[in-house]
Amino acid sequence: MRFRDGTFRQKALFAALVGVYLLGLLLAFTDRTQRVGKPDVGWVMDGYDVFPIRADEGVADLHDGGRALRINGVPVGPPVARDLRPYLHTRVGESNALTLRHPDGTVTEVTVPVRPLRWRDLLYGEGPTVGLGALFVLVGVASFFLRPFTAGSWALLAMCCAIGGVLTTQFLGATSGRFIDVLYFRAMVGFVCCVPFHAGLAFPVVHPLLTRRPRILLAIYALGAVIAATQITAWYTGWVGPLRYFGGGLDTTALLLAMLFFVGRCCVLALPSPDALVAQRSRIVLAGVLFGVVPVVVVNFLRNAVGLVVIDMRLAYGTLSILLVALGYLTARHELFNAQVAVRRAVIYSAVVIVLTVLAIVLTAVRPYAVALLLLPLLYGWPRFDERLNAWLYPKRTRFSELVRAIGGELTASQNVDAVLSVLAHAPERLCDARSAVAFLLAGEHRSCSGAAVADTRGRLVHEVLVQLLRTTRREIMRDHIAAEPQYANIREECYACFDRLHADVLLPLLRDSEVIGALAFGPRATGDVYETPELAALSTVAQQAVQVIARVEATERLRTRELEFADLKRFFPPQIIDQVMAKGGAAELRSQRKMVTVFFADLRGFTSFSDSVEPEEVMATLAEYHNAMGRRIAQFAGTLERFAGDGFMVFFNDPVDQPDHVGRAVRMALAMRGDMKQLRREWLRKGYQIDVGMGIHTGYATCGFVGYEGRRDYAVIGNVTNLAARLSAAAAGGEILVTARIRSELRDDCRSEPAGELALKGFHQPQPAFRLLDDEIP
Repeated sequence: MRFRDGTFRQKALFAALVGVYLLGLLLAFTDRTQRVGKPDVGWVMDGYDVFPIRADEGVADLHDGGRALRINGVPVGPPVARDLRPYLHTRVGESNALTLRHPDGTVTEVTVPVRPLRWRDLLYGEGPTVGLGALFVLVGVASFFLRPFTAGSWALLAMCCAIGGVLTTQFLGATSGRFIDVLYFRAMVGFVCCVPFHAGLAFPVVHPLLTRRPRILLAIYALGAVIAATQITAWYTGWVGPLRYFGGGLDTTALLLAMLFFVGRCCVLALPSPDALVAQRSRIVLAGVLFGVVPVVVVNFLRNAVGLVVIDMRLAYGTLSILLVALGYLTARHELFNAQVAVRRAVIYSAVVIVLTVLAIVLTAVRPYAVALLLLPLLYGWPRFDERLNAWLYPKRTRFSELVRAIGGELTASQNVDAVLSVLAHAPERLCDARSAVAFLLAGEHRSCSGAAVADTRGRLVHEVLVQLLRTTRREIMRDHIAAEPQYANIREECYACFDRLHADVLLPLLRDSEVIGALAFGPRATGDVYETPELAALSTVAQQAVQVIARVEATERLRTRELEFADLKRFFPPQIIDQVMAKGGAAELRSQRKMVTVFFADLRGFTSFSDSVEPEEVMATLAEYHNAMGRRIAQFAGTLERFAGDGFMVFFNDPVDQPDHVGRAVRMALAMRGDMKQLRREWLRKGYQIDVGMGIHTGYATCGFVGYEGRRDYAVIGNVTNLAARLSAAAAGGEILVTARIRSELRDDCRSEPAGELALKGFHQPQPAFRLLDDEIP
């Protein structure tokens, strides 16, 4: 499902969740703007612990933090809590004397001057926390757009917006006196306390309760509203009486219970079970909780319960990003975590980051701004380092273009459907090191296997539940999709049985005119890695090439069958009956004949330099966009596509079916393609791709029919008309359509053109007059 396919209610809820965070960002920005230039004491108290919020020399002795004993001679801390505001010096030029107990037990007195607050101070003291909150929301929104309106994406978005709101307004909620600021901060605290219940129901797989009773979320967020209301009331009344303990403990208790529920469900599902995919997904989430949330909880406990000053909580919050990565990974992608590649990449990246960090520390010690010298080599060298790392981790990806071309050539050379399926069945092994694969068509018994997929592949597959699901969705289906998505719960066992029958983990559809005519099923990779987007894209390209070849082979076989049938008719019917059958066009389509045709050539400009400067996956994706757009126009105007030759192709009209308006069809198709190319170029130019297309059209007599030998023949147009059209295409600049004088003479008056001069074309002794089509609208 795409985001634009969502209902108005779903989109409104999405906008509300993101809007809640944006409101907090606006409140925080307004408050910080008002504070700049006003007196600032230079430190903040988190409970009874003091930490600096400036980077100047005046707060240098606070960088290690400490527990406040006295402020300006006034005792603070348990058992008596004081309102310290009357005892603080807040005028510029004054100072505050802080008596602190440091983590090592020593007691010192620090004097911190009061000075005007600057933006630099805000970036030092509050910038990392606000940035982390923005990162949470960014990941939540990105994951939501990748898999919109699923239970997991809703839970992740809600969690990210809540945590982002708390981190953005943390200092605002603690220090601001405005009611709207405290109201927002306390509401976000209540929101955060109940979000783990929602996440526990959605991760690592959707809990059946959430599927059967979705209104349970109303109860969960009602609890969050109660917590927020209690906290606001306790703050408004001054945290006195029972509200002091109830308001301060309800949020902690709810958060603890929610986290216990979340962790408990992950632990139960992470145990060995028949469904290994769910167990592995659970372990990923559990690792994110243990390494992302537990450190924050432990640090907070050691600070508040034991009385140790361990670390500034602003630094501890950074580990939350580990949980964010784990949940975001499972939401954005349903493939399993590629442990081998990920571990290698993590180790290498960690080593490089450690080296760069040590170097930055050394440079900073020598000269404070010397670390800036790292920026230029880092910005220049990191992309190349990442490129070489990917080439080492994914060695076959660098050869995708070469392998796909080789497989495409073998597909084109295939003489029958079984040969096409055989090439297709071996493609996953050649491209991705798949252990097994099965390529099959739904109609008939055409099937081919490779690797271990040789058992229990007899019998019709069209009636399998998994195949019926593939025909409905018309997109790839993976085994872990069936394991993770709740809508497949009723058919999970049948789908698993079909996957086992095919020895497969992935089922890729073969599409013709948006209908599934077959599938390519392939099993796990020999390396143990998962199938990622580049691998699936390459296999999809090969699969669709196979569909085109199958269509051509089937059409050729039908024509050959008709030719044999007509030859057999001569044994039983008189010549005049045969003449009448031939007059209807059946035999004429199979015989070589000289006929008036209109030939169109197109060729990309700048494609060679483009393909040398970008990744093979980008080349394939760009060619796919180009071929899809051009292919739709060929089909729309009923042209005959003779061949794709890399970045060029040839189309002709008026054969094998008579088309009285073949010249007009070719011109209208060219103008439509030029319009499509303008849209494609706008997108390509944003990516920096300098690609355009040149086109040429000519009409004349040519010999049409099959060429080749028995068992390997192609339908082709041979004659001077094809040569001249090809030369015009080669001579055309990007975005130009060059036509001959004969074409121009047959066009309507409302089709504008201008002379392009007499062109000296290769293979022609005399210069050829040409015209340039100017119309942007299809006549």
